[in-house]
Amino acid sequence: MAGTKRFAINVMMNWVAMAVGMVVPFFLTPFVIRHLGVTAYGIWILAVSTVSYLGVLDMGLRSAVIRFVSKAEAQGKPGDAASVISAAVWVRILISVGVAILSAGIALAFPHFFKIPSGMQWAAQITVFMCALSVALTLISGVYGAVLAATHRFDMLSYISALKTIARAGGVLLILFSGHGLVMLACWEVIVSLLNGLATVGVALKLFPPCRVRIARPDMSILKMIWSYSFTTFVFIIAVQIITNTDNLVVGAFLSVGMVAFYSIGGSLMSYSSQVVSAVSTTFTPMASNLEARGKTEDLQRLLLRGTQATLGIAMPISLALVLRGKTFIGLWVGHQYSEISGTVLQILMISQFFGIADGTAASIMMAIDKHKPLAQWAVIEAVLNLALSIILVKTIGIYGVAWGTSIAITLIHTIFWPRYVRQVLGIPIRRFLWEGWIKMTLCSIPYAIVCAVTDRYWHAGNIASFFSQIAATLPVYAICVFVVYRTEARNLFLSWQTSRLVKA
Repeated sequence: MAGTKRFAINVMMNWVAMAVGMVVPFFLTPFVIRHLGVTAYGIWILAVSTVSYLGVLDMGLRSAVIRFVSKAEAQGKPGDAASVISAAVWVRILISVGVAILSAGIALAFPHFFKIPSGMQWAAQITVFMCALSVALTLISGVYGAVLAATHRFDMLSYISALKTIARAGGVLLILFSGHGLVMLACWEVIVSLLNGLATVGVALKLFPPCRVRIARPDMSILKMIWSYSFTTFVFIIAVQIITNTDNLVVGAFLSVGMVAFYSIGGSLMSYSSQVVSAVSTTFTPMASNLEARGKTEDLQRLLLRGTQATLGIAMPISLALVLRGKTFIGLWVGHQYSEISGTVLQILMISQFFGIADGTAASIMMAIDKHKPLAQWAVIEAVLNLALSIILVKTIGIYGVAWGTSIAITLIHTIFWPRYVRQVLGIPIRRFLWEGWIKMTLCSIPYAIVCAVTDRYWHAGNIASFFSQIAATLPVYAICVFVVYRTEARNLFLSWQTSRLVKA
């Protein structure tokens, strides 16, 4: 298991990359909307959402590489790691070639699925084609990214990710300032994906010598071992893609391309808040795999409970601020014409995010210890329910129906499935899991929620800077409540850290 220092560095660098990944698009989005226009921006969102489904052709290989490489490293078997890496790269190259061929067909069909204005159909097709090619490039380099994750080098992954975000934003600014549009943006996406892939491969080859393998047709026993794990993950990824990206497609198919922009603004803010949590939860996967390989069940239980507290504790102030002050924020961010519709979409989606974040740690751990088959089954149920409800409700209450379909599906599945499955696999009683993982942290946030609501009603922010100043001024209320409730845990953590320093000295 990675040491405390390595874990802290990983989390810190993940947050740095996350901050860059949120701050840059935050300032970039209003600029892109103004220069492209609502319709072109809607086409861009639809193109990205459509080609994102090609990501399912990962076929669970990323999770399999993390699982088997981290296990091989824990057991001191670099040869096993090399065999898995070689097989994964070989399979990914074949898949990427298929994606490149498939992208042409997707581009040709794109205008027939959505209401694209006739004058923009060619640009939309080229945009989809280039975005699909960028996915093909990402699939190949993704094996080496998984190796870095398996060896606890999230710091390097975060560094590369931050540079990619900055490079992409710089290119977008230059392209739009020079008067170009969708096609050039898509071409730049391919270039950025290529550069990002080369950097990821280079760093992995340097830091983990078993990566230096000859790419050749692997032994069937290796492929069967990988596939036995990755197939379930493959099904899970398909379901997650439907849950994550179908909303924009439903809006584009049943309403209009322009309404996609309104929906995506609310959806993107929910996505940004999720990224804050994933910066922590993703580091649990290799840790859990190592603990499971060593047979440390009690440590796995502790990791689940403390991880759930940490992720929910980080997410609650962000989620509450978006629910209670989201309309104000959106009006200041992209314009008051978006605040009502996009803000309401955001509020509806954030209801379900609580449950998704609360179970994020559990999902990471179950994936790590090869207990993810039921996850895939229930994710499929959630995806089908999500899509069905969204289509039914969009016909009756419009854009808000799509958000309610997603929110209802997520809430039902997470409350029914996760507490029982945690008890089944790790032996944690449902009452303990709910109280220590969910309820205590939620109670801590009630005073902060009251302060947020009062602030939004009586202390109006005139610009973004004053809005964030208000958030900073009210956030100590939440911090104090958390410290009071978790003062014993904080004290034990401090004493443990102090003891480790004395031992090293």
